[in-house]
Amino acid sequence: MNDTFDARLQVVEELLAHRDAEMQDLSEMVSQQWKRIEDLEREIERTKDRIITLEDEVGDGPEADQKPPHW
Repeated sequence: MNDTFDARLQVVEELLAHRDAEMQDLSEMVSQQWKRIEDLEREIERTKDRIITLEDEVGDGPEADQKPPHW
């Protein structure tokens, strides 16, 4: 009976070790993805700022829904 208990305990310990490794891997992936999300958010903000700057430089152009003068 003691051998059975030891064998079962070993199986449980192995499973726990595998789950711990999986959890660490997932944690690392989440951390990397979060960093990537933050990088993309900064890039979006820079792009928005650039678009606003370009729109300010262009000034009052024809409206998108306005027909050109030759129509």
